[in-house]
Amino acid sequence: MATPNKKNYYRYVVIKSNGNKTAVGTIQAQDVEEAKTKASKIGLLMEVTEAPPGKSPKLNENDLYFFASNLSSFVQGGFNILEALEVLKDRGGNRKVSNVANHLIFYVSRGASVSNALELTGSFPALFVNLVRSGERSGSLDAAFTDLADFYRTMRTLKGKISSATMYPAVISVVAVLAVVAYMVFVLPTMTQMFTSFGAQLPGITMFVINLAHFFQTSWYWLVAVIVLGYLAARELVTNVMSVKRFYERIKLAFPVIGRLSVTPEYLRLAKTMRSGYVNGLPVVEILNLTQGVMENQIFKDKIAKVKELVISGMPLHEAFKQADTDPLLWRTIAIGTEAGSLDNSLARYIDITQEEFSRFLDTLTAAVEPFALIFVGCLVGFIVISLYLPMFDMIPALMGTQ
Repeated sequence: MATPNKKNYYRYVVIKSNGNKTAVGTIQAQDVEEAKTKASKIGLLMEVTEAPPGKSPKLNENDLYFFASNLSSFVQGGFNILEALEVLKDRGGNRKVSNVANHLIFYVSRGASVSNALELTGSFPALFVNLVRSGERSGSLDAAFTDLADFYRTMRTLKGKISSATMYPAVISVVAVLAVVAYMVFVLPTMTQMFTSFGAQLPGITMFVINLAHFFQTSWYWLVAVIVLGYLAARELVTNVMSVKRFYERIKLAFPVIGRLSVTPEYLRLAKTMRSGYVNGLPVVEILNLTQGVMENQIFKDKIAKVKELVISGMPLHEAFKQADTDPLLWRTIAIGTEAGSLDNSLARYIDITQEEFSRFLDTLTAAVEPFALIFVGCLVGFIVISLYLPMFDMIPALMGTQ
């Protein structure tokens, strides 16, 4: 209980003055009434409640899928939300999930709605919060959780397939490079001494390998430092400097294979978000706000921002997507679905078609990349072997002359 001399912490959810975004924060107050007064000055008050001890951690896509799929099953099975959260906390499997579940139980048990509780934790993205809020309004909370589970299942599956397609060649290449470096550092010095003792004339390719091995032996730490610092600097620029980020993403999209690996997941993320928002009855502009938020590629964020501007100005949704230079199949699907009054079904078909095509592409890519990885390893090893055995041709006459 709050005392006159002690201020407690309270969490709040308000709608900002622009009317289309919520804000979450923490304030100090002697009691809940003072907390409501302070929060009301920030925006239109939606929720104020006492803050639980500790901080709720951010959740990754695997955790979000775990939450959505389990809550969907429990709510459909007749559990109330508090019972569902209690069961979820007990079977979470890791401390992070249990911690978030505890925070949700704390907020819901004090009268917060499920969507406000999700937002108060700060652990869930806007897509998760807004779809649940829409499900609460329409009385279809279990359907909202089901849509979210389907969304995160699709994203996990895509990332898993992309990782599988690129993992084998990446591992083979790294192991080959490490093996060659180890050979040059530990074996090559002995062979160099042998070449020198026989007075063999070393060709340019052999000298290059020897000098490279000498560099690895004496200055490897500089190489490591340059690689690490270069990576950190590049990541900082790409993450925080918008012009650099856009330039980097345009370069990625310019390469057919890399571009498709980046573009198709974005279109699936876009279509899945739009369909979930439409099914749960969200307004078009709010759906576009959510879609822009879940995009990982800045080029696609810019496209959705342009679509939103055009829609607000009165342009039909499909025409706005066309003007934003998106996938022709997507905007044609939206046009057909809007005209027929079944946009959710049209987007579901688009998702199925795109997923099927992308799965075939990944299968083909995996089959094609493996031989190229082996060719790369063969060329690398062959280059080292040839460079080391060329001096042998000069050594053979010397060896024969000593017999």
